[in-house]
Amino acid sequence: MNILFVCSANVSRSFLAEKLLKKELERQNIKDVSVSSAGLYTFDLNQADQNMVAYLSKRGIPPGEHKPKQISKQDIDWANIILVMENDHATKIIDLWPEAKDKLVFFGRFVSAGPSIDDIVDPFGRSSYHYRLAQSQITLAINNFMNLLLKNSTR
Repeated sequence: MNILFVCSANVSRSFLAEKLLKKELERQNIKDVSVSSAGLYTFDLNQADQNMVAYLSKRGIPPGEHKPKQISKQDIDWANIILVMENDHATKIIDLWPEAKDKLVFFGRFVSAGPSIDDIVDPFGRSSYHYRLAQSQITLAINNFMNLLLKNSTR
């Protein structure tokens, strides 16, 4: 299974989600899942958001070198599941690649056990509150998504 996280610039949310899920897959010894991330508007950004790097470091997860990656048709074709952070991301992907529609899942649906689907807040350039909120949303969503993977995994 190939999982692609998508956000706006691939410096905060999708980067963090990718690193957290990879760490959890490693911890659970699940080897048949590959994870990547990309952004819809990477512009000239050349590194991960340092607030997210610090969050990973506090959790003992090496952030490694990260260069924001612009989403491509190749990414769409590679992915079995595309987890988007916002409704606007899904709309943009469908506009560019209509065939991706059935692969799209709103990552915010994993924040709570209920039927609500929320955007994962974009903290980039905002207050520490917004970073804590995004980090909490993503961490909770990873935990809930991982529970779903564990139910469906053969390990």
